[in-house]
This record gives sequence, structure tokens and C-alpha cells, in this order.
Amino acid sequence: MHYYAEHISCFNQQEKDRYLQILTPEDIYKIKNVKGLTPKERTARAWMLIGLYIGQRVSDLLSLDLKNIRESKNGGLYVDIIQQKTTRFVTVGVVDPDVIFLLKENFPKPLYAQQFNYLIKQVAEKAGIDDIVKGYKLSKAPKRKVLGMYHKWELLTAHDLRRSFATNYFGKIETPILMHITGHTKESTFLKYIGKTQSRDAYADAFMEKARFIL
Repeated sequence: MHYYAEHISCFNQQEKDRYLQILTPEDIYKIKNVKGLTPKERTARAWMLIGLYIGQRVSDLLSLDLKNIRESKNGGLYVDIIQQKTTRFVTVGVVDPDVIFLLKENFPKPLYAQQFNYLIKQVAEKAGIDDIVKGYKLSKAPKRKVLGMYHKWELLTAHDLRRSFATNYFGKIETPILMHITGHTKESTFLKYIGKTQSRDAYADAFMEKARFIL
């Protein structure tokens, strides 16, 4: 068995049993400022930060190269991606200065997805992302997912970067824009993905805003 295999999620959980691990803005700050990383961990941190700001699946994230990057007129960067799962072409705008520096001046070396999943945990542990959270962790003997309370860094995987992007920007950026970036086609699926439910009041408020000018 490959060295990194035990760190990869290997089954789909029942919807009612899902526990989402989100890297908060405070966690991201810690990742940006963590010290004492090995060269491979620094590479993983670079990919983590890019992933947290472009919201793509790990297969699309780790496939990026300099040909995907374009300058924008407002000082940011465009990241052009053809999503492998959906074959959709999306362009993501990046304005975070640290991520712009990585993409323009210090583009990270390639990593395999399995290796990345392992290194994410090492980076997060050194960054002190050690809140106690509920979730599933793969036990060594027997090899199965065990529900329990763990340090957050123990449960993180590459997929949590995309979910964190969607969660951190939800309510601040229009949902259709976020859905276009992540590749979700249904709002209900997107909301389920980030563990949110559509507010019924929001629909009523939208109706009242329009209706007051009709009758």
C-alpha cells in the first residue's frame, strides 16, 4: 500500500453523518504565518493558499501552471481553468496579495494529490490549527473511518480547501458567482455542500421588494 494511502478519504458518508471541516479566516492567517516548515511543507502551504482563494477541486488545483495565469487591469490576477469533472471553463479572480505573489513570483512545484493530502495535515498542525472538532478519522487497525473528537488538523484534506472557499465567501459574494467558480449548477446542491439552508425569509423579502412596485 502506498505510504500516503491511509490519509485519503475512501468512502462517501451518509448526508446526516457529514461533518464539514472549514478553515476559517483565522486559520488561514495562521497558515500564512506558520514557521519551521520543511521545503515540501512550504510547497504544500503554497498550494493550500492558492486552493483557499480559487475554490477548485484538487485535480484542477494541482494541474495549474503559469499558462493558466493572466494579469488583470485592476492589479489582480485571472486564473483560467477547464474543470476536469464538468468540462466547464471558468476564470477566477485573485486579489489576495500573498496568493498573487505565489502565482506570479514563486509558483509552487508540482505535488501528487495523495502527497498533498498528507502534507496538508503537517502544515496545519505546525500552524496550530488544533481546535477539537467532530469528524471521521481513518484508523490503522482495522482500516476504517471512526467518528470521534479530534484536532482539526488531523481531519483536513485537500477537498476542504474548496469547501472553505465557498463557506468563507458565502453571504459576502453573490451565490451565483460562487457557484460559477465552484462548478455547482443548483443552488440547493451548493448550499448542501457548505452545510447551509436557504432562508425562507430571503425569498419573501425578495418578493416584497419587487411586488411593492407592481400593484
